[in-house]
Amino acid sequence: MTVWSEGDRVRDAKTGKPGTVVQVTGPAPFIYRVLVEEDDTGGPPIMIYRYGDQLRRARIRTGST
Repeated sequence: MTVWSEGDRVRDAKTGKPGTVVQVTGPAPFIYRVLVEEDDTGGPPIMIYRYGDQLRRARIRTGST
């Protein structure tokens, strides 16, 4: 099982949406608070809570130049 840190980019395995870990609570099993990125609809940011096995590594965003 991967241990995530605050600031890590992750993808929620359930929804497939990318986000950033903003809080880690423990002791084990760790619970991760994830800020899910906004979609194109302009909706408000969403916070979700997940266990480590419910998260996957996300690709790093790169800006276009």
